[in-house]
Amino acid sequence: MKILIACEYSGIVRDCFAVMGHDAMSCDIIDTEIPGPHYTGDVLDIINDGWDMMIAHPPCTYLCSSGLHWNKRVPGREELTEKALEFVSALWNAPIEKICIENPVGCINTRLSFMPKPQYVQPYNFGEDASKKTGLWKRNLPDLIPTEYVEPRIVNGKNRWSNQTDSGQNALPPSKTRGHDRSKTYFGIAMAMAEQWHMD
Repeated sequence: MKILIACEYSGIVRDCFAVMGHDAMSCDIIDTEIPGPHYTGDVLDIINDGWDMMIAHPPCTYLCSSGLHWNKRVPGREELTEKALEFVSALWNAPIEKICIENPVGCINTRLSFMPKPQYVQPYNFGEDASKKTGLWKRNLPDLIPTEYVEPRIVNGKNRWSNQTDSGQNALPPSKTRGHDRSKTYFGIAMAMAEQWHMD
C-alpha cells in the first residue's frame, strides 16, 4: 500500500510500515529525525496524491483536555483550538480509504460529531513501560489488539509506569524539546499498527 504518515517527524511509524514492504512516507513541517521518505511541508499539499492509508498525528496542544482550561484565560487560544479542529476535519475528510487519526483525550470527541468514537490504547498494552491514554479515530481499520502487557510499579496502591513520577505526572523535565519528545508514537504501538493493518 501507499501509506502517508502525517504530522510525523520521528519516522517511527513510517519505518514500521516500510519494514512490512509498504511504500510509506512521513510528512511534517520539520525535517525527519531518521533518514527516509519524508515530505517537509504542509500535509494538505500532498493529501490528494493517491494514498491508500493515512495515519495522522495532528498536534494536540490546542486539542487535549489538559490544556483546554487555558482557552478562557489566554486571549487567542480559543481561536487556535478552532483552527486545530479544522485541520483534524481536513485530515478526516481526505479522499483516502483507510484513515487513523491519533490524539490524546481532548475535544475531538465533543466537537466533531461526524467522527466515530475512538479506540483508546495504552502503550503498556503494547510492550512499553509507559502510560499515555491515546485515542485512535479509525475509518476502515480494525481495532488494535494488545500485544504485550508491561506490569507497573505500585506507589501507594496506584499503578505507575516509567514515564510517570510517583504522583502520576509525566516524568520528562521541562525543556525546549519536551513537547516533541512527548508527541512521538511509542514503537510498540507503531509496530502493532504495521503488523495488524498491513494487508491491502
